[in-house]
Amino acid sequence: MGYKPDLMTEQHPEPTFMEPFFHRQNSSGPCRRREELLDRHVWRQKGPDRGDAGKAAWEAERYADRLELIQSVHHVCGEAVDWSRIASLAPPFRRGEKGPREQAAETRYAEFKPTRLQKLLKQDAAVRQELEEQLAQAKEQDRREYAAWKHATDFARDIMEGHRTAYLRVLEEFAPLNDLLALGSGLEFVVLDPKTVEVELDVHSGQIIPHESKRLTEEGELAAAPLDAEVRNALEYEYVCGCVLRIARELLTILPLETVLVHARDTKMNRDSGQEEYVTVLSIRLDRDTLSMLDVAPGSYPRVMGHFTHRVRFDPAGGFAPVEPLEAWA
Repeated sequence: MGYKPDLMTEQHPEPTFMEPFFHRQNSSGPCRRREELLDRHVWRQKGPDRGDAGKAAWEAERYADRLELIQSVHHVCGEAVDWSRIASLAPPFRRGEKGPREQAAETRYAEFKPTRLQKLLKQDAAVRQELEEQLAQAKEQDRREYAAWKHATDFARDIMEGHRTAYLRVLEEFAPLNDLLALGSGLEFVVLDPKTVEVELDVHSGQIIPHESKRLTEEGELAAAPLDAEVRNALEYEYVCGCVLRIARELLTILPLETVLVHARDTKMNRDSGQEEYVTVLSIRLDRDTLSMLDVAPGSYPRVMGHFTHRVRFDPAGGFAPVEPLEAWA
């Protein structure tokens, strides 16, 4: 299979970093649904217009959307990347030879013969100049296409060889976890070795997990009530577990890794001192082979977590308690 020119077209002469490679697909139903929810989430950040009669409905819908975003984190994952296929793509034409566009433009130039009318109106020189300009453009388009192929294949080989900077650039450009950032969580990546990436997830549960429920009454009024502590804790547990699984799945599909180590951290109240502390609430080492065999169903997080080396202390009434993070190398 050769390098496809349609990924480097005249309509996009200056492609973004990933355009010469492929377009990673996120077209499943859950992906489209989550994108829709995120769009609404961003739009609703601005709040309703003053005096809006639909404010109650707006608040209730915002709450429902927030719950669905929290509970659907692990449902989505982008298309896997075949770096070996990209690395082995054939060039669009041989190095040192003229590209197909240049050859075609040269043929048009060589075969041009002005008509009598063109000679009479002295248009032949203008036509030749236009053909010369087309030839120069064709050369440039071929150059860009070849450069894009070389960039793509060289970069794919860097990935396959485990270059740290290439890994980090993929994570930056693909941004597979932007929906978590949109909700308010933070992420930091460390490439430990060609087969292992360590991730720090800054949960920000206080910003993400709602503190009260909201619904519309039959009269169309907003009914709000504080969420029970156990309900909030259960939502936080679902979000944290969903995030670590999602992080591992995404990284394992875009990089040739074997292991993803995730530390979920959050600000929690120290029950002894009464002071807030930034602590680790879940630390887990997920491997490709095990994760690929697991089916994550609603309510299955404790069972799924049990398949991996992990540390967590969670009580439905008290929520997460601090744990020591796993060592980078077991």
